[in-house]
Amino acid sequence: MSASIVFKNVTKNYKMYKKTSDKLLDLVLPKGYGEDFYALQNISFEAEEGDVIGIIGVNGAGKSTISNLISGVVPPSSGSIKINGEAALISIGAGFNNQLTGRENIELKCLMLGFSKKDIQTLIPEIIEFADIGPFIDQPVKKYSSGMKSRLGFAISVNINPDILVIDEALSVGDKTFTQKCLDKMNSFKEMGKTIFFISHSIGQVKEFCQKALWLEAGEIRAYGTIEEIIPQYEKFIKQFNKMSKEEKKQFTQQLLERRSEKRPTAEEHEDHPTMPIRNRTRKNPKRIGMKNLSFILGFVLILASAGIYLKLDKISTFFNNDEKVQAVKAANTKQIKANTKDKPVKKASDKEQKDIRYVQVDDGFVRNKPDLVSSEKISMVYFGESITVEQEQKDPTDNINWLKFKLDDGREAWISDKLVTKVASQINEDSFIPKLSTIAQVDQFTESLGYLGKIEKDLSLSDNNSAVKLTSNQDGRITEVDLAINGMTPDQIHEQFGTPVLSEDGKSYLYHGKEYDFIFYSTNANSFNQLTIKQIQS
Repeated sequence: MSASIVFKNVTKNYKMYKKTSDKLLDLVLPKGYGEDFYALQNISFEAEEGDVIGIIGVNGAGKSTISNLISGVVPPSSGSIKINGEAALISIGAGFNNQLTGRENIELKCLMLGFSKKDIQTLIPEIIEFADIGPFIDQPVKKYSSGMKSRLGFAISVNINPDILVIDEALSVGDKTFTQKCLDKMNSFKEMGKTIFFISHSIGQVKEFCQKALWLEAGEIRAYGTIEEIIPQYEKFIKQFNKMSKEEKKQFTQQLLERRSEKRPTAEEHEDHPTMPIRNRTRKNPKRIGMKNLSFILGFVLILASAGIYLKLDKISTFFNNDEKVQAVKAANTKQIKANTKDKPVKKASDKEQKDIRYVQVDDGFVRNKPDLVSSEKISMVYFGESITVEQEQKDPTDNINWLKFKLDDGREAWISDKLVTKVASQINEDSFIPKLSTIAQVDQFTESLGYLGKIEKDLSLSDNNSAVKLTSNQDGRITEVDLAINGMTPDQIHEQFGTPVLSEDGKSYLYHGKEYDFIFYSTNANSFNQLTIKQIQS
């Protein structure tokens, strides 16, 4: 007997958001945003032709999610699903258009399944007879009771003769006469060798109708086997669960939620690294743990104190050693900046105020080809500290997004969400700020490197082996930014020497904004900034 369905390490997860704007961040940030919720994790099983499998579990175990995966309503997030044949889902109101009548919904569902008009006309009377909802067949579905929707859905699914039938709580509503009618129809499917998945809270129906049981708990398979093996275990669990107090049920539910908020190992990984069940985990002596933590904290504080004294002494020494150097470099840098800007036309203050310049305030984000989240395409990315000149603002036609139009460096038009950018004000005095940079830059010709900005790269005589300096040019070959390696500095040292940045991204990147230049410090880890990017401000 061949397998009709094979699940192998199938996982289905969703994102959970605290507010609507978080959905936008999840779309535009490459690494995503929001908390993960694993509806199903590492599901692996096989169903043979002719199997009738009852899917059991308490509310929220993942039963409806697995039924949607089997019937192809939703795709898996990871893993593989192999299905041999056509699957039909029977669920209360599944796939109905509430504005259409029952008769119109029959025709619509059959058309979507690939039936011809001629075949549909043959099927409609059989479906209507099986549903047995009388004159309501020509009324809008929105007027139906849950029992009527279940009747119509069941009638459609069983009359299109699927290879695999998925029944999701469809028999939990309606009268006993119709329920027996459905069970009789499913028994005929059993005799035909069709695979049936039966999802129900009624253990009696599962025991009467099914051969196997798939027990789900917190989105994972707790047990899978014959009815005789699984149902006694499940009944024992239900009795224990019902005896729990309200507080115990709350704790149990919280444990399940914690299991579904993190990625869990597959069966193969679990065998290599077994873990103890949640209920059997022992608790270490809290007093001993506390003493260990206290010793560690005291030792760590002593190390920090020693390091602080060392840094203070080192800074005092550095101050006296570098004072003369800073004054000399300051004069040279000021002279160089004046030379670089001497030939630039003087701009009126009113001209600058008319331009809407904003800065990227996230680590990285996507930009799109038009102001429509649904139909647009991602065409490029922007990174922290980059500036854009806004040309136009426009609301998204469907989502609550305000789009900003600007031009990329290659001249293409692009749109970005206003949540990814912000306006900044001039903040630093460059005449005093720039000389401080020369004391931390890992390049002797700091003043010369700064002078590259705005010049044509091919006109310069540059050394190819200078790894401390990296230049970036636009399409015209004009240098737009200079990247310099700097001596490693902690966040506190950056703040102490250069002041508070106008923009910060999670403590990993700092932007200092001047009148002519932008200075961006980057860190490779949380404790050390070792790269500086200098850009000319857009004119």
